[in-house]
Amino acid sequence: MFCKKPLYTFVCAALVGTAPIGAAQAQEAAGDGASTRRAGAGSLLEEVMVTARKRGVAESSQTVPVTLTALGGDQLEAMFAQNLADVSMTLPNVRLDSDGAFPGTSNFSIRGMGFISTIASNDPTVGLFVDGMYIGTTLGGSPDTFDLESVEVLRGPQGTLFGRNVTAGAVIMRSRRPGQETSGTLRAGVGSGDRLLLGGGVEGALGDTMAGKIYAQYNDSSGDFENIANGDDFGAHKVQFVRPILSWTPNEDLDITLITEYSKHEGDGTAARYIEYPGQLLYDTYGAREPGSADEIALSYKGKTDIETSQAVLEANWQLGDGTLTSITGARKVSYYSQGDTDSTQFDVVTDAWLDLEQDQFSQELRYAGKAFSDKLDYTVGLYYFQQDMEQFYHVLFFGSPALRSQGKLSHQSASAFAQGDYQIVPDLYLTLGLRYTWEYKEAENASFSDCVSTGSQLRCDLSDSGDNDWDNLSPKIGLSWQATDDVLAYASYTEGFRSGGYNIRTTGDTESPGPYDEEKVKAYEMGFKSTLLDGRLRANAAVFYNEYTDLQRTRSVGITNFIDNVAAATTQGAEAELTFMPIDSLVLMASVGYLKAEYDDYPDLDVDFDGTPDPELAKGLQLVKAPEWSYNLAAIYDLSLGNAGEVSTRVSYTYNDETPINDQNTLMIDEWELWDASLTWRPASGPDIEVSLWGKNLTNEVYAESGTYVDTLWTNLYQALPRRYGVEMVYRF
Repeated sequence: MFCKKPLYTFVCAALVGTAPIGAAQAQEAAGDGASTRRAGAGSLLEEVMVTARKRGVAESSQTVPVTLTALGGDQLEAMFAQNLADVSMTLPNVRLDSDGAFPGTSNFSIRGMGFISTIASNDPTVGLFVDGMYIGTTLGGSPDTFDLESVEVLRGPQGTLFGRNVTAGAVIMRSRRPGQETSGTLRAGVGSGDRLLLGGGVEGALGDTMAGKIYAQYNDSSGDFENIANGDDFGAHKVQFVRPILSWTPNEDLDITLITEYSKHEGDGTAARYIEYPGQLLYDTYGAREPGSADEIALSYKGKTDIETSQAVLEANWQLGDGTLTSITGARKVSYYSQGDTDSTQFDVVTDAWLDLEQDQFSQELRYAGKAFSDKLDYTVGLYYFQQDMEQFYHVLFFGSPALRSQGKLSHQSASAFAQGDYQIVPDLYLTLGLRYTWEYKEAENASFSDCVSTGSQLRCDLSDSGDNDWDNLSPKIGLSWQATDDVLAYASYTEGFRSGGYNIRTTGDTESPGPYDEEKVKAYEMGFKSTLLDGRLRANAAVFYNEYTDLQRTRSVGITNFIDNVAAATTQGAEAELTFMPIDSLVLMASVGYLKAEYDDYPDLDVDFDGTPDPELAKGLQLVKAPEWSYNLAAIYDLSLGNAGEVSTRVSYTYNDETPINDQNTLMIDEWELWDASLTWRPASGPDIEVSLWGKNLTNEVYAESGTYVDTLWTNLYQALPRRYGVEMVYRF
């Protein structure tokens, strides 16, 4: 089959993805390890293997009745994806950005449901799971995508199997497991913005039943922006991480894997771009104006960011009876500090804004997946426990004097039991039933402006008890799927999910409520199909959806303060399609398109006209933030043989994103934007396993952003995405 030819490894990856599977299976499949991923692993790419249904064994994604996209490690490398934001450019109705008033904040959005907030207690709408461990905070929660086995993006609520805070979807990242054969990777790159990338790893057997691996990387840049206020570079960052992994397989029925990781991110503050808005203070009084090109900003100072994370995941899979017993134990700690020029101008209006967070978490999942009723029923049952503690400081100097100060603490526990089964009614027709019960408990302490005293960068606060509360929830799922032919699957489902209730731990103003606020709920309807045609050369998947949200949590703004509350109801509906076609062996064409209508049904406290008279009718039909009506991506990959000189792979992609509002009132919109990316990779015909690549992103230097801030009568800004950048990279595998 053509997938086994070295030249077409990535082409096949584009068609069928890669295979996140259990540790024991991974070691058996890995063969020669990393050194063969490009040249000898074509047979492993003949079907997409995913773990979205937690069955204990991997499944082909084209047979799973869930709307998802799976990307393998080779695809991630071919895209030169450094983070999840790069990944989401190719996915319809998906935005996995790390933007916001402070950098490194995973403000994810799927199918129009997301948020823009740096309040650490604000639970996400998209759950992020790294090696099976749920990431409990959005601050510092956007990991790099280097040396991953796969990324799975599940669209729509996933409450039965994944639990709370997945009302929009889930992102599953899986590290590449070690193989038994000794192998390794060395990576080096340079580029614009004084980029320097150094990475490498080695893996192999540590005995008859144990394998080990370690991968480390260093990424440094002086920044892609010019600060026209002083002529300095801006956007400097230095990211380093190390990921050791140990896998133990004492017998064919048991495998145990320990995955640890340490990362450190140092750099400047957020690249905030001022937007001209007549009637606001900075425009009318100070004469602030928007910078010119995409690589220009104008800030009074660069700020500072320091993020440190450490984590460990212990996964065990035991073949017990006719099924698999899986245990996933996770622990993670985050230390986050960032300060920046919040007003986004060269004027000293907001002269200092900083946020400090300490968070640690622990989780334990225990589940069993098996078969019953003469193998007509595939089922998964499980128990889950999660706890986290966090403390957040927030401080803003306004015109040189403290304007906002706060400190908050949150203690959080959650426990749940879940079950889901797929029963074969008649051949090729399956009924899915699922249910999850969740209990949550939160208690908070807060200190507001008058409770805090600032001395330089030091903040001392007198905390007071904000109360405690608990919630419980039942989240059901019912679905039907029909395997019409070996190559065509149709499915439909009804799902309910919820987003945690909680407390505000950033009550900067004395009038802000610490809470509690109630949980947000969703009822979701979905229909779709998946098809693999023309002997595997054409894959076409599509889905339509309709979601109803009640008690919608939103970050309310009152002047320069904000807090979380249940303020609205909304409906999101739309469609998405993905197509991959290989017309000839050397060419693959890819396309994805998303249509989204995400609007408020009511928003009683929203004063659209700023006339002091709130009117819920005015909110009907307003578009949700981070919810463009249209988004699509086109890509082409062409492989050219050079005979004895080797082979060249060329990739070109185009991404379009429709306009979207910055704020709930829809008074300011982010313009539509278009991106062009390209890369060229050369591999020798023989000799060492080496690749040399030229790459470029945002080649037309487009000014674009995913979010911003509208601060009443004061100022408006966008959190600017990166301008044009390019580089060369070399990878050597042995």
